[in-house]
Amino acid sequence: MAEAVSRREQRTVAGADRPPAPSSTAEPEPEPKAERRLGGDAPRPVPRHAARFALFTGALVFCAVAALALAFVFAATGGNRGTGTADTWSPFKPSSDGLDTGPREIADYVGRQYRLPTGEQIVAVTGGPLQYTVQQQTLPMRIAKRESPADGGDISILEGKGVLYRMCGLADKCAIGAGKASSDRTLLLRREALELALYSFHHLDDVEHVVVFIPPAKGEDAPYALHFTRDDVAGQLARPLRATLPMPVPNPDTITIAPNTPVVRQLTYANLFTFSLTVGNQDTNVFLVLDPLPTDS
Repeated sequence: MAEAVSRREQRTVAGADRPPAPSSTAEPEPEPKAERRLGGDAPRPVPRHAARFALFTGALVFCAVAALALAFVFAATGGNRGTGTADTWSPFKPSSDGLDTGPREIADYVGRQYRLPTGEQIVAVTGGPLQYTVQQQTLPMRIAKRESPADGGDISILEGKGVLYRMCGLADKCAIGAGKASSDRTLLLRREALELALYSFHHLDDVEHVVVFIPPAKGEDAPYALHFTRDDVAGQLARPLRATLPMPVPNPDTITIAPNTPVVRQLTYANLFTFSLTVGNQDTNVFLVLDPLPTDS
């Protein structure tokens, strides 16, 4: 009896190490995850936040498309051109790109930026088309540019639309009444003339010439003018205005140490002339005769 029980325990213990015999009704083993992924037959589980993530992604895509569309419209329409507000090139722009209103607004704005050390505005500035009124008749003004005798003394009649600015210090012959005339003050006026020219070329329609009459010193007769063409300042028009003429605007006491004053000297000296006006033979136009200066001023 004891021997029979011992044999049954041995069979039971020995059977514990062997897997159970396969049964025809047993459930199949689950497919390994790696094999399911390779086979692609089994559906993937849906992440818990998939719907919310998809909605967020869609919103981001919509915002990106909207931003691109706005940028395209801004580029196609020239930004806020003609609204009278600032753009990326300059802190100011005239409300019109025509020659009747635009030069006047540019003259008003730029003129108020340039002042004496006392705080007074240095000159009054007016602007308009390149024309001259004589005997109650407004005539177009044509530029006759004369080379120096050393360069042959040739005269060139320049074509193209132009703008004329006049600086007046409100004393006799438009001289500046306050303060003392100096080369530094003239240099400041040259900087102001350059700013008038840059605004005009950038904002006004099809302008090819900018002429600025600057006042002589008190008691002097020789009038001076700066003449710029678009090609003269092409490099400055390709970058924001304040990269060429940084703020704050200097005065006669600080112009020599102001940033970019060497650039102002270079751009304005070659374009500084004495000038005279003469009516054409048939009184159909006025010639603005520009003669180069023999020395720096």
